[in-house]
Amino acid sequence: MKGKDKSVMLTSVLVKVVYGLVAVCCVIAPFLVKRYDSLVVASGQESVYFPVLITLYCAVPFAVVALVCLDILLRNIRLEQPFVTQNVTMLRIISYCCFAEVLVFVYLAVLKPFAVVVLIASGFMGLILRVVKNVFEQAIKIREENDFTI
Repeated sequence: MKGKDKSVMLTSVLVKVVYGLVAVCCVIAPFLVKRYDSLVVASGQESVYFPVLITLYCAVPFAVVALVCLDILLRNIRLEQPFVTQNVTMLRIISYCCFAEVLVFVYLAVLKPFAVVVLIASGFMGLILRVVKNVFEQAIKIREENDFTI
């Protein structure tokens, strides 16, 4: 197995692990948020249990969609099809998911400034993915032009 193949397989395994972590987090989120909320209330601040919990659960569908697209992208790379339009579509969807996470965390950022970190990270990741998507689109156009050249 070549180094590239090992890297793709490792990344694919890590994506599967993250699927599991998302599922586990969905189950234990109420307990973790309750623990965090008890610390917030103990410090004399207002309870944020429901806003944090709702924000986390609203973020889950976008995370799962991004993971599915990442899985499809990795499958295409394993099949040695990096420059296909489906990969551009997957990158576009993942970037939209990042921007959707920004919107989900806006309300929480008003309540708790730590959520601004998630906003910035998600927005930056979405921006990077848009650039990578544009590079892939250009590479596909060049490859198609070269395919028609004798």
